[in-house]
Amino acid sequence: MAKSSVVSILRCLILFVFVIFAGTASARADDKVNYSGHYELAGKKSDRSFSLDITQDHSRADVSFSAAMSDGSGAAPDGEGKGRIEDGVLSFKFKDSFDNEGTCTLTPVKAGEGTYRLVMTILKVINPEPMHFYGEMALHKVADQPASP
Repeated sequence: MAKSSVVSILRCLILFVFVIFAGTASARADDKVNYSGHYELAGKKSDRSFSLDITQDHSRADVSFSAAMSDGSGAAPDGEGKGRIEDGVLSFKFKDSFDNEGTCTLTPVKAGEGTYRLVMTILKVINPEPMHFYGEMALHKVADQPASP
């Protein structure tokens, strides 16, 4: 076998090992982010409630949410979706009980303080009644386990 062939094979092998290691390291980093839990709107004087529950399995997550006005008026949407954690950010798609659909991102605001930023973007509006619940909001993680159904 020629020397150049051996060098080429070694270069390919080193590149292959590097790619495998980089992918594993990235997956491990996402596994260390623990989004599993129950989240509620930050702030004590809100006229509405919004809760988010997440069950995480490695870099995948199942998400559900519910929202309502504090006085019981208006639309009260529930929704669910599935997502992935990449680079420490949870991104997911959802469909609500009014058949509206959208995407979300959840990111930590202050490490170790349990404050998160949720951005909900509506992509398909079937019923506009619950739209005032969506957009950008601050959430606090209040439990490390999702709320019981």
